[in-house]
Amino acid sequence: MYTAPKIYEDVVVATPNISMYPVRPIHPDDVTSSSGDDDVSDLARRQEKCLADLRLLQERLERVEVECSGSVDSTVGSKLDIVIGCSVGSPAVYLAAILARRSNTLIKVFSHSSNSAVVDSAVTNKLLRVNRGESEVNGVNLIYKDISAPYFMEKPGKQVAVFGLSNILRYIARSRGYKALYNEDNLTAAALIDEILALLDQLEAKPNANVLNELATRLTSASFLCGDSLTIADVGLCCFLTSRLAAGAQIPRTLREYVERCSHGAYEMRVLKAFLKEFQ
Repeated sequence: MYTAPKIYEDVVVATPNISMYPVRPIHPDDVTSSSGDDDVSDLARRQEKCLADLRLLQERLERVEVECSGSVDSTVGSKLDIVIGCSVGSPAVYLAAILARRSNTLIKVFSHSSNSAVVDSAVTNKLLRVNRGESEVNGVNLIYKDISAPYFMEKPGKQVAVFGLSNILRYIARSRGYKALYNEDNLTAAALIDEILALLDQLEAKPNANVLNELATRLTSASFLCGDSLTIADVGLCCFLTSRLAAGAQIPRTLREYVERCSHGAYEMRVLKAFLKEFQ
């Protein structure tokens, strides 16, 4: 009479076409060698970029730490405007780089008409790159001249020039308030620094193996020349040693290790690494 419809029908399960959904292999063994090489190369490039970014951030962090610690230039609010005149290859060239790095200013390089020496363009380019991208203020003017001793003027046209590397270092420490580098209130420490600077004057006049050996002996059991921290005596000697090494001269092993250690130490001293390829 009446036929009731079926309540349950046979259910047909549709199987999707897997080829429509390409899936990247999960296991390394399933990856072809060419694809794997590309992935490794891409990963290496990204890793190298990350490391470069980290190095840049570390340098900026170190600059901030220096400023916050109070060891930054005490006259940072005033405009640095100095002139350093020296012969090509003089230790004062590297002092200019250190001063620019510490004060976060740029360097301009000039060759005076009296200069007869060949100016190394590679050194000049490295000087011009100091703080490039970090500062737009020029504060150090380096002039190559045919002179035996370097000179320094903090306010060009308004000051009598200071001659001699040791005198320049003392003047800068006093005028810029670098007491951590040269504290005249500590008479004993200041006298020791002056003693080392006197030896530096002898080296500046004429490189002397006996003087170098004496300084090397002082550094045999010490990290710095005067006390437990960097002073202007260390700055001066490192500038001299950098000039000698850049010229291809041989120096005692102890002094080589010393200048390498200093060039990896204080923030402003690290600028010397650019001129010493073996210590980079």
